[in-house]
Amino acid sequence: MIPFPPVEGELRAQQVSVAPDGTIYVVPSGMHERLRRAVAPERTDSDPKVALALAGWVSLQTDGMTDRVNVDAPDDYTDAGPIRTFARAHDAGSVAVARHPSGEVLRSNEPTAFEFRE
Repeated sequence: MIPFPPVEGELRAQQVSVAPDGTIYVVPSGMHERLRRAVAPERTDSDPKVALALAGWVSLQTDGMTDRVNVDAPDDYTDAGPIRTFARAHDAGSVAVARHPSGEVLRSNEPTAFEFRE
């Protein structure tokens, strides 16, 4: 069972995770390890956001101090919608998407228009 409630309405929380089925959850700061234990207990990667990405989850975060949105996503994830919506909710000026397991990082200075390259 997922230990956090689904997001209802705006994506104003500073950290959210998107499940493989598209459901979005608010994940309080420091709680990604708890989410990993609930949805991907077989993953032993040291970084819980990387472990979640390797299990098909997308983690989006902003620290509230910069105008950048940071994302950890699986290599095959292509739905830019949640990233654009999250960036808009946080008035972000840039986005950095780290893809796993490749380690490729996609950056954009227009996060509300972000698209994955084909």
